[in-house]
Amino acid sequence: MLELNREFSFAIEPGQKRVRLIVYKHGVENVCRKENVSKLHQFLKSGEGHLFKGRLQLHKNALGISVTVMGELVGILNNEELIKMIR
Repeated sequence: MLELNREFSFAIEPGQKRVRLIVYKHGVENVCRKENVSKLHQFLKSGEGHLFKGRLQLHKNALGISVTVMGELVGILNNEELIKMIR
């Protein structure tokens, strides 16, 4: 689990063919998204862009990968951190 800021942390749980991306607020699950690993890898290899619509969104830019929950930026991950978590 990676700490995004004092309130929020981010984790990835493996599944059968999908992984579950979870954002916790004060240690309690706030929002999650199930996604194929291949789609996450494509997102990481691409340039700038975004992944997902809805409550949890990932936006890739020059700073890293911004994690947005319900329109609010809760933290920034770098590509290497996310790649390690996916494995």
